[in-house]
Amino acid sequence: MDSPPARQDLAGAEDERLVVGALLGHLPAFDELVRRYRRAVTAVAESVLDSREAAEDVAQEAFLLAFKALPQLADLTRFGPWLYAITRHRARRVAAREQRHELTELDSLILEHSPALAEQPAAALLRAADTAPVLQALDGLPEPYRLALRLFYLDEWPVGRIADFLSVPVTTVKWRLHAGREKLRRELAEDQGEPDGRRDEGAAPAAGAVAARDRAAGAGCQPDRQHGGR
Repeated sequence: MDSPPARQDLAGAEDERLVVGALLGHLPAFDELVRRYRRAVTAVAESVLDSREAAEDVAQEAFLLAFKALPQLADLTRFGPWLYAITRHRARRVAAREQRHELTELDSLILEHSPALAEQPAAALLRAADTAPVLQALDGLPEPYRLALRLFYLDEWPVGRIADFLSVPVTTVKWRLHAGREKLRRELAEDQGEPDGRRDEGAAPAAGAVAARDRAAGAGCQPDRQHGGR
C-alpha cells in the first residue's frame, strides 16, 4: 500500500492516494478530500433540504460519517460517488426530521485536525453581488439541472468529474448542462428588465460570467445530440 502523500503534495494527489492516507490515519489527507468536495457535498445536501444552513450541517456530518466508514469503501477510486450517496442518504434522513448526528470523541478529533471541515462557510461568500442573480435563478431550477450547473459553473468541475461524482454518463451531464443553461438564461433574461423597462444591473455581469465559463469549457459542455438526457 502506498504511503500517505506529503503535505505539500496533497493538492495534486489523486483521490485514491488521499483515501489511502486517510485510512492510515493521515488526517491532512482527509482534510484535502474535504477541501476538494465540500462545496459539491453542500450543494447535494441543499438540493434535498432547500436550506443552506441545514445543508452545511449535513455536509459536515456526511464527511464525518464517510471518514469512519472508509474501511468499507471497496473501490478506492470511487470515493466521490460513494460520498455523494452518503450525503443524499443523510440529507433525506434529516429532511424526514431524524435526530441530528451527535458528535463523538473521534468526530471532535477529526474536526480538530481538519480545518476545512471545521469551518462553516458563510453563504454570503457564494452570494456576492455579482453572482446573486445567477444563484437566485439557479435556485428555481429542477434539482438535476441545478446541481450540474452548480458543480460546473461555481466549482468549475470538468464534465467528466461531475459524471463520476453523480454516477451518470458524461452525455447525461452534458444534456443537463445544456438544458439547465437554457432555462437559466431565460430566467436571467426575465430578471434583466422590470415592468417599467428598467434593467437589473446585477444580472448582466452574472450572465457574462456564465458565457465566459462556456467559452472556457468550449465543446466540453455541449450535449451529444444522439443521446437523450436524464
